[in-house]
Amino acid sequence: MDLTPDQIREITALGGLVLGQDDLVGTLQEITRIACRLVPGGEACSITTFQDGRPAAPAFSDDWARELDELQFTEREGPCLDASRTGNVFRSRDLAGEGRWPAYAERAAANGARSSLSVPLHSDGVTFGALNIYSRKPDAFSGEAVALGQVLAGLAGQASQVAAAFFHHRDLAEQMRDAMRSRSVIDQAIGVLIAQRKITPDAAFDVLRETSQHLNVKLRLVARDVVETGELPSRRV
Repeated sequence: MDLTPDQIREITALGGLVLGQDDLVGTLQEITRIACRLVPGGEACSITTFQDGRPAAPAFSDDWARELDELQFTEREGPCLDASRTGNVFRSRDLAGEGRWPAYAERAAANGARSSLSVPLHSDGVTFGALNIYSRKPDAFSGEAVALGQVLAGLAGQASQVAAAFFHHRDLAEQMRDAMRSRSVIDQAIGVLIAQRKITPDAAFDVLRETSQHLNVKLRLVARDVVETGELPSRRV
């Protein structure tokens, strides 16, 4: 399979995809855009996943791709569902005459879709969804397009796995930073109360905690008010 320079650039871009996104959904969304540009014949793309056993389309290149996925969810049949469930590739050369998913195929063709390609997505050896590529032309996806779709799906599965781990740990790191900032302002407030009231650190912390409970306000916000004003808040802050 010979790749053009543009296709090589698109594949290479998947390597650093996570660093340019804000969350996992953003990563999946960008994968669908890359798939549309990369796979010959592709006009719209989506990613199907399962959440609590139910299919969903968290990422799509446009509304047309989302609608084609959701038709499958409604009819409870279709290539993206079968690819996700079986781990096999499903290509429909012409949805107008497709007999494997008759109810879905009729509605998809009425919505302008004539060809589709659904490739399973894997992570840690587990199939977690499918990459779906649609075209308005019949027989749009050649054997080379299928092979390229499989390569892309493999890289997309790896990128999704990295994104899930990366954003989880990034969120965890942010939570830790928030905790450290809260601890710092509480310590400062304790220092203010010690100096003002000539009490012990434990007694100063008890004052902050009791004020927090009385006002039903987070301890960090009470401490911040003490640091900024030198006084305990008398109402919700």
